Amino acid sequence: MSRTSWLAGRVALAIALMIGFYVLALGVSGGLLWIAYFDLTQTRHPAFRLIAFCVIGAASVLWAIVPRRDKFEAPGPRLTPEDQPDLFRLIRDVAGATSQPMPADVYLTNDVNAFVTQREGVMGAGGRRVMGLGLPLMHALTVDEFKAVLTHEFGHYHSGDVALGPWIYKTQSAVMRTIVQLGENVLRYIFIGFARLFFRVTHAVSRRQEFIADELAARVVGPEAMASGLRKVGIAAVAYQGYWHSELVPVINAGYRPPVIDGFGRYAASPRISSRLQDVGRQQEAASNETDPYDTHPSLADRVAALRRQPSKPAGDSRPATALLRNVEGCERQLFGTLSADLADLKPIDWTRVSDEVYLPMWRARIKQHGALLRNYTVGAPPASVKDMAQIGRGILPSENEVIQAGVGWQLIVAAFALALRPIGWTAVTLPGDEVILQRGADELRPYTELEAVITGKTSLAAWKQRCELLGIAALPLGVEPVAEGGVRH
Repeated sequence: MSRTSWLAGRVALAIALMIGFYVLALGVSGGLLWIAYFDLTQTRHPAFRLIAFCVIGAASVLWAIVPRRDKFEAPGPRLTPEDQPDLFRLIRDVAGATSQPMPADVYLTNDVNAFVTQREGVMGAGGRRVMGLGLPLMHALTVDEFKAVLTHEFGHYHSGDVALGPWIYKTQSAVMRTIVQLGENVLRYIFIGFARLFFRVTHAVSRRQEFIADELAARVVGPEAMASGLRKVGIAAVAYQGYWHSELVPVINAGYRPPVIDGFGRYAASPRISSRLQDVGRQQEAASNETDPYDTHPSLADRVAALRRQPSKPAGDSRPATALLRNVEGCERQLFGTLSADLADLKPIDWTRVSDEVYLPMWRARIKQHGALLRNYTVGAPPASVKDMAQIGRGILPSENEVIQAGVGWQLIVAAFALALRPIGWTAVTLPGDEVILQRGADELRPYTELEAVITGKTSLAAWKQRCELLGIAALPLGVEPVAEGGVRH
C-alpha cells in the first residue's frame, strides 16, 4: 500500500470514528432515556434508582458532547511585514515553495516551538490562518534550520492537516469530557474503550503527517537543515526550561527584566550547561525507535533516519535566525508585555548587575536567617564532609530528603562565602549557566566547585587552607557578614 493510500485510508477511518463517537454517545443517551421512560410508564413499581441512573447518565453524556466554542487568545505580540521585513520575506519564500497562501497573522511566542492553526471559522473551516514563532526557537536555530522548520509547518497546511485537526481535536475533547463527566459511572468504560481506539488511529495519522511535513522541508531546504533543526529543538526546549526557572525566575521575582535571549545564549554556551545538553541530545536521539501508539509525533531517531534517505542539499544561511528580526531587545519587551502586565513593568537590568541587585539581598536574608548554622566555620576551615553538609541542610529543612537538604545547604554556604569576601574587595559574578564566581583583580575563587572537590576528596583540606591563606581569606568567619573596617555585621 502506498503512503498516500495508507494516509487516505487512515484519515477516512478517523472521520468515521469521529462520526461514530457522536452516534455512540447519542445512542447510549437515547437508550438510557428509553429505559427510564419504559420503567416509569410500563411497570407497576418503577425502580427510581434505575431511572435516576439512566437520566443522570444520559444528561452527563449529552452535556459532554455539546461543542464548546474555542476562544483564540493571541499567544504573543503580532508581527507585521512593516516591522519585520526580513522575517516576512522568508515566510513568503516558504509559502511560495509550498504553494500555500501566507498566514493572516504571525505571532511571536515564548516557546521553543513553531505552530500553525486556524482561528475563527467553524471546526477549522472558513477560518484565518495563524502562525506562531518562538523567540527562543529562533535563537536556537540557524536561518536555514528555521526555514526548514517553517516549511515543515507549512507542510501541515499543504497536506490539509490544519483543516482536519480541529475536527479531531474537538472529538478528542468531547470524548475526554464524557469520560470525566461520567465520573465513576460504569458507562465510562464504554467511552474509555472507544477513546483508546480513537487515539490510536488519529495519532497514527498525526505521526504519518509529521513524516510527510519533514519530507517537504527536506525537498525545499534540505534534509541536513531539517535534521539538525529537529535535534536542536529538542535540546533547546530542555535548555530554555532550565534557564527560565533557574536563571530568569529569581531575577523576575526581584522586579527586574534582564536581556532574555542574550542570557539564554550565555546559559546554553556555558561549559557546565553545554556538556549536559550534549548528553541530553545523545539521549534523545538514542531513544527507542519503537514509537508508542499513543504518541502524536514519531521518535527523533525515526524522523532523522527518514530524512537521511532524502537527497542532500548544500548548506545555505548559517546566521542565527534572530538575525531576521529587527531589534531583538524590542521584541522581548513586546513579548513580555503580552505575557503579563506585571512583566511589562519590570525594570531593565544587565546580567552584570544581577549579582548586586538580585542575589546580594537574597544572600543577606539567607545568612540573617540561617547563618548561625555556620558559626563554627571559617573560609579556611569550611564544612568539609558530606556529613557536615547534611547537618547544615537539616538545620534549614529538617523534614525534606537529603538531596534537597544538600541543595539548600550549598546555597547557604555559597552565600556565606560571597558575603565574607565582599568587604575586602571581592565581587561576585553570576552570569547565566555558570556558578557564582568570586573575583578580586586576577584572583578567582569558585566556592561550589572548589569546596565540592574538598568534600569528595579530590582536593585535601590542607591544600584548600593553604590556598585561602595565600589569598589572605582563611580566617574570615562564615555565617556573618564582615564590615570593611574589620568589624562584624551580625
